[in-house]
Amino acid sequence: MAIPQLSVANCPRCGKVFQKNLRNQCSDCSYSMDTILTSCLEFLRRNYRATNAQVYAATGVNPEQVYVWIKEGKLHLSDYPNLNYPCASCSKPIRQQKMCSDCTSRITRDIRELKDKDQSFQVLRRDKQTVSSGGFQIRERLSGV
Repeated sequence: MAIPQLSVANCPRCGKVFQKNLRNQCSDCSYSMDTILTSCLEFLRRNYRATNAQVYAATGVNPEQVYVWIKEGKLHLSDYPNLNYPCASCSKPIRQQKMCSDCTSRITRDIRELKDKDQSFQVLRRDKQTVSSGGFQIRERLSGV
C-alpha cells in the first residue's frame, strides 16, 4: 500500500516550507501580495491618470511587480492611460505587444537581410516553388528533374 506524499517546497519570497499550490507561494506571502495589489488598485481607482513613478511612490510597490501584474492581467492598461511597461528588447516604455515598433521593424529587417544573404535558403525556396506548383511541367522533363 502506497503512502500519499505531500508536495512541499520553499517559498521563493520568504523561504518558508509550504504545500505546493497554483500561486507557488506560502499563504502568508500570498496574503501580503493580495493586500499590496489591493492598495495599488485603490490608489489607481482614486488616481486613474497616475504614472508608473507615482504608483511606485504612493504604494511602495517595486516596478517589476507592477509589470508582472500587467502581464498577468491584474492591471489593465486600458483602464489606466498613463501606465506602461518596458519593451523586451530596448526597455522603452510601451503599452501593447512585447516590443516597440522600432525593435519589431529592426528585427524584421535583420531577418529579411539574413534570408537574402543565405544561399541555402534560396535553394530551399526554389525547390518549394517547384513542388508546390503541382502537376507536370515540361521544363522539368527537359531539365531532367
